[in-house]
Amino acid sequence: MPPDPVSGVTWAVNPCLVYGVHEVSAMTPNSPKNFTTLMHTLMSMLMSVLMAVRRTPSLRGLVVLPCLVFAFALRAQVPVPDVMLQGWYWDYPLSVGGKTWMQQLGEQSAELSEAGFTQIWLPPLSKGSGGGFSVGYDTRDWYDLGEFGAARWGNRSQFDAARAQMEAAGLTLIADMVYNHRDGGAAEDNPAVEGWIENMDFSKAASGDQPMPSDRWRCYLPLGGGTGNGTGTYYLKIRSASQHPNFENKTYQVMAWTNAVGPNWGLPPLSETAANGGADCGESFDVLELGRRMEAATDADACRTDEFALTLGAGDFDPAGDTLWLVLSNQAGGLGDYSDHYIYGLWNGAVAADVQGQLRYQTYTDFTDMPSGRGALDYLAFRPNGNPTQLAGDWDGMWFFNDIDQTQPFVQDALFDWTEWMWDEAGIRGYRLDAIKHFPDWFVGDMMDRMHDAGKNPPMVVGEFYDANPFLLKGWVDGASAAMDADTRSAIGLRAFDFALREALKSACDAFGYDVRNVFQSGMVDAAGASGFDAVTFVENHDFRYPGQEVANDPVLAYAYILTNNRVGLPCVFYPDYDDGGPMHFQIKGLLEVLRRYISGSSNVDYLNAFGSFYSGTYLEGFSNTSLIYQLHGGPSGRSVLVAINFAGERLRVDHTLNTGAVPIGDTLTDIFGVSAQPFAIVNGSSEVYLDLPPRSFGVWVQGDLTDRLIPLTDTSTTALDPVFASGENDLRLWPNPLQDARLQAQFPPSQQAMAWTLYDVQGCARHSGRIPPGQAQQGQWTFDLPDLYSGMYHLVLEHERGILSASVVVPYTR
Repeated sequence: MPPDPVSGVTWAVNPCLVYGVHEVSAMTPNSPKNFTTLMHTLMSMLMSVLMAVRRTPSLRGLVVLPCLVFAFALRAQVPVPDVMLQGWYWDYPLSVGGKTWMQQLGEQSAELSEAGFTQIWLPPLSKGSGGGFSVGYDTRDWYDLGEFGAARWGNRSQFDAARAQMEAAGLTLIADMVYNHRDGGAAEDNPAVEGWIENMDFSKAASGDQPMPSDRWRCYLPLGGGTGNGTGTYYLKIRSASQHPNFENKTYQVMAWTNAVGPNWGLPPLSETAANGGADCGESFDVLELGRRMEAATDADACRTDEFALTLGAGDFDPAGDTLWLVLSNQAGGLGDYSDHYIYGLWNGAVAADVQGQLRYQTYTDFTDMPSGRGALDYLAFRPNGNPTQLAGDWDGMWFFNDIDQTQPFVQDALFDWTEWMWDEAGIRGYRLDAIKHFPDWFVGDMMDRMHDAGKNPPMVVGEFYDANPFLLKGWVDGASAAMDADTRSAIGLRAFDFALREALKSACDAFGYDVRNVFQSGMVDAAGASGFDAVTFVENHDFRYPGQEVANDPVLAYAYILTNNRVGLPCVFYPDYDDGGPMHFQIKGLLEVLRRYISGSSNVDYLNAFGSFYSGTYLEGFSNTSLIYQLHGGPSGRSVLVAINFAGERLRVDHTLNTGAVPIGDTLTDIFGVSAQPFAIVNGSSEVYLDLPPRSFGVWVQGDLTDRLIPLTDTSTTALDPVFASGENDLRLWPNPLQDARLQAQFPPSQQAMAWTLYDVQGCARHSGRIPPGQAQQGQWTFDLPDLYSGMYHLVLEHERGILSASVVVPYTR
């Protein structure tokens, strides 16, 4: 016997046994239920060999144990595809049917694993400054996982219970880690910020230095006691520190209050008058009311000053000691809308002196008293802190909250400790890194070195670099990986979410006139030359939550691409798309199943209708620029797979050549989803196959006659009855299959009661229905009359007294 083509091993036993093991292995999902089925199958095969040895004297010297070893080795060669589920979305509810979100995920774990997911990306677990309402990106206490009041997703005990359920289901827990910023600290004096604000000048602004965002600091002036500051009128003089044109005409609000008279945010703001520079400018001033906002704008006139008068009476503060609090916050929303305005003069009219030098600046950066008692940091951990910076660019820009300075060794230690704690104490085995665009890539490399040195090697580390430039995405992976030691790189692989590919897929789905073949040359892999091991592909995530950002039209077409293209990266599915309760749920499940059975591990992908492709197509209906057609082969399943996605609003009918080195002329490919107009595609003498797809749809053809293994894309259940048949009894057999005329015969377990039956098409629509009378139900046989059926796949469902029976039947197509 020649060597086995998969293992290279020469066998002295029945080759059908080897093939059988190969087939079962290739079809085995990553789930406890199916693994048990596989083991029963393998043991049955082994027993058959043992019996053959006992009956055949010439075989009694054969060592049979390697058969089982080979069976396990062969199964190991079939890669179980890793697929991530983003297990949440931006506005996920606080309660789902009385359960917290974490409880909901825990209860869904077994079903998610059975569907084909291996990793689950959890919402940010560490408590945000918004407490139980926060999504979590305003991270406050790293070590509070719902122990000190519930987080949005639930509390710590609920997390631990859900974690146990997820781990039992074989799901890898991916934590969402926020290393770039932190929010919700206590106020503390910050001399570094004071220096940055007051020392901004024209040359610094011209060289690119940016203002400290005005919504992240406040000033205060001591009142009462021995301060010399008491009753009287104070004149606040505000202007741009640099007086650079970049910071002219920026709107802001000024507000003052004391501990005795607090701020009243409910009052409408006052408005400044024009030319309010005060006496120094030969102009008037505006009167500021204690506890009430006033709207103003940085001036571009010759004086460049706004002056506000604030009068404090005896009842406005505690004379024994109080504080005048001052905020000057820009009102526009973007990072480029901040200005460098500050109080450059503060005249105390009662003592006729400028007391601006007594002003102190505060930021909310004191994290030394967290509920968990851990993760302490102060202002020195956040920019600006005296370290070189411009508060500009992706790494140093003040994009979100308080920007963490990862260049500080003590900050690195704090972040590394938290990362390891999540592994040790929370059972986290993978990390989604938030906002990696905004801190040094080498920081991630150093962190992974420390993880690896501690024996912690996460199977998933993926960064969110929010940019559609594929070269920048690959550059981050390369840069962070280069910072890792060689032994770390061999143990831990870094990835980035492929925003570039997602952008191309959105255009393919939504943009009229877009040439969808651009998808073949988009993304980290096909545009920038990255490896598929560098990328995580996706269609939607929590960031795309505003109108126009989502894939608006048939996002399942984009999912069809990322779940069937073995080349472009590890796919991630968005929870609302999978759990939508509609057709896309079952379409994604079908795509996961075909990935698992036939595509995973395929080493070759041919983009058949790409620009400049060697292959060619004759389009009878539809167009090349609205179609993606590609072929995968070389995988452990041993079967070539052909995929076609039709983005057009009309039917696709095409004769297309393919790689006949993988699928010889005369070979058959089965329409595994039964969505095309014929069950098979046969390679003709011109190396062509004929493909026929409805508008805005996708199809997958798998090498071989697999009509008994079709994968439904719809829900074939019709009642809430559970299938309670013992193994081997839940059989519904249909013939002839494919159907030859309108009559279909069925055999099923006898029933003492009449049975309802329904025939569904692949869209889930009932085409025929009826009842099987008690007499025929007791005989376990029935003949169905099914006229007027179009070609394609259908699902027959019987409502048996003991549960649901279902089977598929194909109506063939004749060209």
